[in-house]
Amino acid sequence: MPRSYLHIMVAVILMSLGVAGGSSGQADPQNPRPPASIWRQPMNAPASLTDAPVPLETNDPRFHAYFSKVRERIKATWTYPSAAGQRGIEGEVVVEFRIAKDGHLVSADVWRSSGATILDDYSIRAVQTAAPFPPVPDDLAKEILTIHSTFRYSLRSVGPSPK
Repeated sequence: MPRSYLHIMVAVILMSLGVAGGSSGQADPQNPRPPASIWRQPMNAPASLTDAPVPLETNDPRFHAYFSKVRERIKATWTYPSAAGQRGIEGEVVVEFRIAKDGHLVSADVWRSSGATILDDYSIRAVQTAAPFPPVPDDLAKEILTIHSTFRYSLRSVGPSPK
């Protein structure tokens, strides 16, 4: 690639359930609904006081204030691995993490891998480094709040078009 091009690594933290019909990651053939998206809240999305995961980008107003704080803490620690960028590695990782009532991180695991260990590791590290989080409000969880967060790693070339 010519040196005159400016390469910008774009890493946008987004959240979605990542599935539309079960924990297998595959769409349910009996249910023709499109997969979950960051642009709309999936029907029947868990957003309750149970231990069911809640997407970090949920549209449920009960979670807005607390999730904004969590998201900002993660964004402050999250980076695109330079080794991955140099090798052109892109991908999407879904991390499931659990926050205790007092804000400490109970666990952080790859729920859906990008297929690139380096991206998976950096996503987990971002969540771990962001902890501890603010205490979880009583109206959001009884004991532990489980969250799914999607980390998207994308390389984009920005600059003049080749002539």
